[in-house]
Amino acid sequence: MQKTIIALATVFALGSTAAMAQEQQAQGNMAQQQQQTQEITEGMLVKFVSAMEEVQGVTEKYREKFQNAENQEEARGIQQSAQEEMIAAVEDAGLTPQEYNMIIQQAQNDEELRARLEELTSDS
Repeated sequence: MQKTIIALATVFALGSTAAMAQEQQAQGNMAQQQQQTQEITEGMLVKFVSAMEEVQGVTEKYREKFQNAENQEEARGIQQSAQEEMIAAVEDAGLTPQEYNMIIQQAQNDEELRARLEELTSDS
């Protein structure tokens, strides 16, 4: 599970679109401070698990296409399409991309949170 979370975090973080980057910059340090101190509720964890499963499906869907891209431009286009679908999956689950990433980051450092996510994943 931890490897899955880390892998998904990497895919999600590395695939950030320019629009997301601009949005995050516009929100500035205040949003970052809120993320760091925001409590993760049980409802958020349930939404996260649902979103994570969808994001993993998107990753699988695009993995081979990305690996077989003939040039960087094609690879960027595939990556952007995948990122858009990942963002939609996260938002459809009821989280913002920032909340999703915050949970991933905290799970990497919080053994108790990681264990709870593993428990939720095994229940689904």
